[in-house]
Amino acid sequence: MSWRKVFLVLRREYLYNFRRPSFLFTAFGVPLISLGAMVLIGYLANRSESDLDAFHRVGYVDRAGVLQAQGPNPYGYFPIADPQLSPPQPTESGEAGAYFDALERFAAQQLAAGELDAYFVLSDHYVYSGQVALYARRSVPQKLREQIKDFLRAQIARRVPSDVPLPPARLEKIEYVLRDAQSGAELSEAALIGRLMLPLLFVMLYVMATSTTAQFLMSGVVEEKENRLMEILATSLRPLELLWGKLLGLGALALTQVALWAAAGVLIALLNETAREFVSGARFAPADLGLLGVLFVSNFLLFAAVMLGIGAAVTAETESRQLAGVFTLVLVLPIIFTGTYINDPNGPLPTVLTFVPFTAAMSLLLRVTLGHLPAWQIGVSVGIQALTVVAVVALSAKVFRLGMLMYGKMLTPRALWQALRSGQRTLTSAGDARTAQRQRKGWGQR
Repeated sequence: MSWRKVFLVLRREYLYNFRRPSFLFTAFGVPLISLGAMVLIGYLANRSESDLDAFHRVGYVDRAGVLQAQGPNPYGYFPIADPQLSPPQPTESGEAGAYFDALERFAAQQLAAGELDAYFVLSDHYVYSGQVALYARRSVPQKLREQIKDFLRAQIARRVPSDVPLPPARLEKIEYVLRDAQSGAELSEAALIGRLMLPLLFVMLYVMATSTTAQFLMSGVVEEKENRLMEILATSLRPLELLWGKLLGLGALALTQVALWAAAGVLIALLNETAREFVSGARFAPADLGLLGVLFVSNFLLFAAVMLGIGAAVTAETESRQLAGVFTLVLVLPIIFTGTYINDPNGPLPTVLTFVPFTAAMSLLLRVTLGHLPAWQIGVSVGIQALTVVAVVALSAKVFRLGMLMYGKMLTPRALWQALRSGQRTLTSAGDARTAQRQRKGWGQR
């Protein structure tokens, strides 16, 4: 095998595909559009959850009797009162339930008439249950719920007896500090979100980089077979030289794609403080980064070898995409079960998918960044992937050699098996394998 010819094929595949508009859009346009959509959706969702323009008149019904008109009330909430109802006297405890029921009906009428924007009701047993019912004519933003909690907390804090050695102001608002369970380092909310989202983001980048370039590899082989360019290449290149040139060329393209995405992420993190906090939540040790590189290379070689074999075996683009869809579905299984990985990274399903070759890379990536894996599981999983890559690349090389000059019919598993048994090195039609077998048995000597 001539490595000079391999390099020529590598350079051609890299430059040709890098300049293709379809690849540029898939590799860079789709991530940018997706990122822009995520930012826009996040902005609109955050705005809707913090917009209180439609909630200026908010009242309350205090069935538990724990709120005081002279207590702290920074948000202007007011007790709902019906002029036609007389509050029950302290001696008339049996009438309190009927009075508050009527008051709630009056509040509902006010809300329906537009006199109220919202109202909340403290239940009779609020002191024991903490139950509060909130009513509104539209979706209630999260900020309103938080303000009601702050209002109730401040009101109750003012009722703390003076002999309690804790200032009421300490009870009005509770602040939480998030810390890493192992290092004890303080984490911001953005860092916590980053710790959960970064693994999924890395997996999505893995899938996009792998599937995009591998499918371009498959499409290129099918295209070269359809326009008979493969016949010209076969006269000057050995099948293995062509195969390795294509694999390494598209592999370099995938690495370029990932490097550009990583550079864009670093640039955003340098320019934006929130992005820096988001990235700071990642739990990547130097060994993890090395593992990520190994997983990417093995996963790409495995998936690309499969796509290359499919491209050599079929005769039309539609056939190749149907077969490739099956492997792509298997590849994204860890993304489909992301919730399972987040809830229990060492659960049965994540553990099993760690040892399945086509899902091992994604499963390891998610589990390493979300939890702690036993070293033996990492070693066994990487070993299984390495052996699978060697086996699949060897099989793909045989399929590529046999099917690169076939036209009209797909190289079926049966035809492939017959060709391998008969020692055929190249097929030009689906019937060559059967003919070779018959000749081997003496049927063609008549």
